[in-house]
Amino acid sequence: MGTPRGVCISADKKTHAGVTHLLDDLQRLLEDKEHADVVFLVGRDEVPIYAHRLIMMYRCKSFQNAKRGEVCRIPGSNVVPSAPGTPTPIRLPHVQPEAFRQFLIFVYTGKIKLQDTGVFEMMTLAQDLGMEVLKITCEDYVTSTLSVMNACTFLAAAMEIPDRCTGAKGTKSFVDHCISYVGENAAECVKTNSFLNLPKDALIKLVSSDCLALEEEDVWRAVLNWAKYQTGVTQPTAHWTEEERVRVCQQLTGVINHVRLLLIDSQVFAEEVEPTGAVPMELSLERYRYAALPYKFRENSDDKRMQPRVSCKFFPGSQILVNVSGFIGCKFYVHQEAAQGTNAAAVMLVRPQVPVQEQLLMLVQE
Repeated sequence: MGTPRGVCISADKKTHAGVTHLLDDLQRLLEDKEHADVVFLVGRDEVPIYAHRLIMMYRCKSFQNAKRGEVCRIPGSNVVPSAPGTPTPIRLPHVQPEAFRQFLIFVYTGKIKLQDTGVFEMMTLAQDLGMEVLKITCEDYVTSTLSVMNACTFLAAAMEIPDRCTGAKGTKSFVDHCISYVGENAAECVKTNSFLNLPKDALIKLVSSDCLALEEEDVWRAVLNWAKYQTGVTQPTAHWTEEERVRVCQQLTGVINHVRLLLIDSQVFAEEVEPTGAVPMELSLERYRYAALPYKFRENSDDKRMQPRVSCKFFPGSQILVNVSGFIGCKFYVHQEAAQGTNAAAVMLVRPQVPVQEQLLMLVQE
């Protein structure tokens, strides 16, 4: 009959006319248990998810690289012998069933909808089963969508990847990248809900970082706000009940040790920190000894608790001051534009007892 009059079909549309139906058919094939010859038993409850070995072999390197007599080579998996004519069971106890379903949809159709909370688990699946194109897609998603609002969500998600998965090695760089991003944008990030919802291990990882662009008083305030949110306490410290105080202190256990209490201003420590009851007695006494005899403590320059946190750029969006080594006491380069027309040297040595911003102002004014 040919093409009806008045209807124009481009060559491109003719070429891809059946693609949509093909993808729909492939997704229906994924739901076909009758002809499946592989069944993945996913998670602790061993949820059965069926698939077809031929498709898995053509799409996933973990099936392509299997040696003779093997079904696949997936880290952390366990292939169970099966009766002839029945699907071969493959146990994946460390994988979330819903994440694996989404992974298989991509294997069959090339379609996926990534989310902030699950992108690193999907990246791990792509790594473990050998889907390079999906792994690259996940990496591109993270780098292109990282923002103040979701940086802490990405950090928590990246840290949840099980250590035994090979993908965890690949996500380490993303953990470092997230910490660096949050550190540089700390003043904004600590105000977000994603920060308040951080798991404790992720918060400790962040607060123990040297590169956190906050004064130590503000580090303490951010940590306290996190603990109050986690425990449902809304009142100021002075109005806490004893039960609320206990809850907050328990939440801060293991975290307070990474706050550099020795660097907090004495008045702030006395008025804001100590009244919470979260600081162990020995740390409080040490804080007062430091205030009375600071030179005694500075003799131990390697003590991390006395090293102010640093930022690659102390002035966000500016190149005025760039941190070379990441440690106080090392050399910092001053941007030529800042020193132009002055007698300032191009390099200065940061002195722990003088805030870096004050040193820069002094340097420019010379």
